[in-house]
This record gives sequence, C-alpha cells and structure tokens, in this order.
Amino acid sequence: MSYQVLARKWRPKSFDTLIGQEHVVRALTNALEQQRLHHAYLLTGTRGVGKTTIARILAKSLNCETGITAHPCGVCPACVEIDKGRFIDLIEVDAASNTQVDNMRELLENAQYAPTAGRFKVYIIDEVHMLTEPAFNALLKTLEEPPPGVIFILATTHAHKIPPTILSRCQRHDFRRLGQDEILPRLQQIAREEGATVSDGAMKAIARAAEGSLRDAQSLLDQVIAYSGNEVSEEDVAVVLGLVEGEL
Repeated sequence: MSYQVLARKWRPKSFDTLIGQEHVVRALTNALEQQRLHHAYLLTGTRGVGKTTIARILAKSLNCETGITAHPCGVCPACVEIDKGRFIDLIEVDAASNTQVDNMRELLENAQYAPTAGRFKVYIIDEVHMLTEPAFNALLKTLEEPPPGVIFILATTHAHKIPPTILSRCQRHDFRRLGQDEILPRLQQIAREEGATVSDGAMKAIARAAEGSLRDAQSLLDQVIAYSGNEVSEEDVAVVLGLVEGEL
C-alpha cells in the first residue's frame, strides 16, 4: 500500500515548519544553540499537538552531521534515517505496549553503551504514564545517573500519573491545544498541495471539530476528501462528521 495518510505525509521535519508551540520551540532552540542540553525532557499535552514530532526534530538536531543545531540540514545520513524511522541510535518505545519492568530493564541495559552511529543515543518513550511502578523505579535509577551521550524524551497525555521522582529529574514542556486560526492555514496548504478544493465553511468545520489537535484535523480532512473526492463542501463535512447545522 503506497498511500500515506496526510497526518504522516505532512508531519513537520524542522522547528521552522512546526505549527504552534512557540514557547516550546523557543526553549529548545535556545538550549541547542547554547548547548545547554538536559539529559531528560518531558513533553506533555493532549493528543496530536506535536509532542512526538518535536521529539524527532530534537533527535535530528542532536545528531545532524553539521553539529548540534536548532536547524538540522535534513539531508545528511542521520537526518534522513531519522525521518525514515530507522536511525540506529533513535529508539522509540510505546510504553503502553512495554509496561513491565523487564521491558524497561532490557531497554536501559542497552543505554549504557555508547552511540553507534550518532552523537547521542536518543530514547523517545511515548505514553510514559502507562509504565508500572517497578518499571518507573528502573527508569528512575538511570535518570539519577544518566550515561554520557544518552538523552531521554518522555511524552505523555497524563503528566499527573507520572511519579514526582521522575518529574523532578526532567525538564518539562507543556504543549497547548492549537487555535482554529493556527489549524486553518495548515489545512488550506495541505488541500492545495493535494489538489483538493475545500470550501471555507468546510475548512472551518474541520478545524472546529479537531478540538485543538492538528493531527485530528488532518485525519478529518483525509476522511472528507475520501468521501467527497476533490470537491469538498460544508454539507459533505456535516454528513461525514455527523454534525448538526449551525443555524439549528
């Protein structure tokens, strides 16, 4: 299957192309430029607002062959491999599927070894709040005495479920929901590039239904284009999403 869904196809590959989260981008950009790097970052916020995207951009910034930079080149082997999801020193873990202490111990044992191909070995642990208490304790020991050349990026939608001992060892960045005025231009750009004509009313309905999540907005746009073809009206969006007319 060669078709790639819009949310994956249009995932930003640099801080410059990211929508929203300016406060997070500014903090990370300054940290990279001044090389004030923390060994553990916690990215928290609702779904589809850019947590994993920023984590991958940060991994590129740390391992780009031009040096540690807030503007990775995007063309060196490290950047290309990270974009394709096959860079050997970028380890992405879904904590929801690896909750047990044995999974975490195995992961952390490998963290003791130096990076193979890059400057840093980067661990992205998504939905980290799903770990069990013993797994958190295993992670805590590594965060207390982090190996050189290893950076952890923890992402979660439920920061309140993470033990205070873990929180205190991370640099925390809170992501906010995106406004409709931020989502709309991105949807319009994607529609143009995809050769779809989407009415203004339809765009606004999609942006409103996404409830601050750009990924949800892109998935909804994908859905209504599949339903309507390349001519999307507000009525089409209402049918697909089961919306009640605004006048009513």
